[in-house]
Amino acid sequence: MKYILSAIFLIKCLTISTQISFSFVHDGLQRSGLVYIPQQEPPAGGWPVVFVLHGFTQTAQGIMGYSGMNSVAEEENFITCYPNGINFSWNVGFTAAATDDVNFIETLIDSLSAVWLINPQRVYACGMSNGGFMSYRLACELDNKIAAIASVTGSMTAATFSNCGPARAVPVLEIHGTADAIVPYAGSNGILPIPEVLQFWRNHNGCPTAATISNLPDIVSEGSYVEKQLYVPCNGGSSLEHLRIVGGGHTWPGSTGVSGIGNTNRDISASREIWRFFSQYDLSGPVSSLSDSPQHLQKLKVSPNPTDGLVRIEWPFTQPAWLAIYNSRGQLIRRQLYIPAPFVQVDPLPAPGIYYLQAIAAGGGEWTGSILVQ
Repeated sequence: MKYILSAIFLIKCLTISTQISFSFVHDGLQRSGLVYIPQQEPPAGGWPVVFVLHGFTQTAQGIMGYSGMNSVAEEENFITCYPNGINFSWNVGFTAAATDDVNFIETLIDSLSAVWLINPQRVYACGMSNGGFMSYRLACELDNKIAAIASVTGSMTAATFSNCGPARAVPVLEIHGTADAIVPYAGSNGILPIPEVLQFWRNHNGCPTAATISNLPDIVSEGSYVEKQLYVPCNGGSSLEHLRIVGGGHTWPGSTGVSGIGNTNRDISASREIWRFFSQYDLSGPVSSLSDSPQHLQKLKVSPNPTDGLVRIEWPFTQPAWLAIYNSRGQLIRRQLYIPAPFVQVDPLPAPGIYYLQAIAAGGGEWTGSILVQ
């Protein structure tokens, strides 16, 4: 049994508040942290969970404060979990430390699942500095439970890089300042340069070699601006994104108070950018939801319709797309990833009835349709 009964008992006792402390023994070590539960009811399928991992010498309480992630969680209705590392750090391969932080996070996922209605397909990890390094390690070693990761001022250690072989394409967001004096953009002893990190995930995820590059609005004159590098489409509907903070230091963009050392960009909120990125994905790939009203359900060409066998679906765009099929109750029954344009044949659906279609283009755009199966 992977979750810790004492932790579950403690959490249940403390659920009168939305901010909850936990503490339990894992692998002979006392582990602790904080959980924030939004006041809304859980969404259909359960709450998404975002792990927010502190930097070296920092704490769960500290990153909860300066990141402002709880405000985003309240607005967007997801759970945040802020674990504490042993000795204010995470085991990311700098030393031969025996602390198994990967299993610790896995245990937390199981413990949260045992207490609250969470969506196991929508568990994410992000972190600052050492916590960003840890997020990469989770992408490498816990890709069966972590849907996507984001690193702020973090990178990959040589040890993580050498042992990284996730079985799926993991969506990755890297937020990093070019003037970071702690985790240099160009790398240092045992720390990969950020361009090499991006190259690793670009290769692993099967992304295009070249990124789409754009500058975000320079809203606040604090000596930095944000260059967005987007690599799409990648395998499995994933993506690789880099927010390059030109002139940015070793800090959490948009933070409240002091988050690190150097210049803090105020043009973006790292926490909001992280959720924007995470909200696109679950463990299966791009997140699809049936939200179109009935009057918009005839944009895809479906033939033959009605049908009792194979169906040919066409759409009016030339980019690859992802196709989701829902039953009449709005339940997702099939997802086909990375469909080549301009058409696809769908195998017979399981039972007679009306089925709804949703196609999402890799470069943006959404089309819908319906099928009557006799």
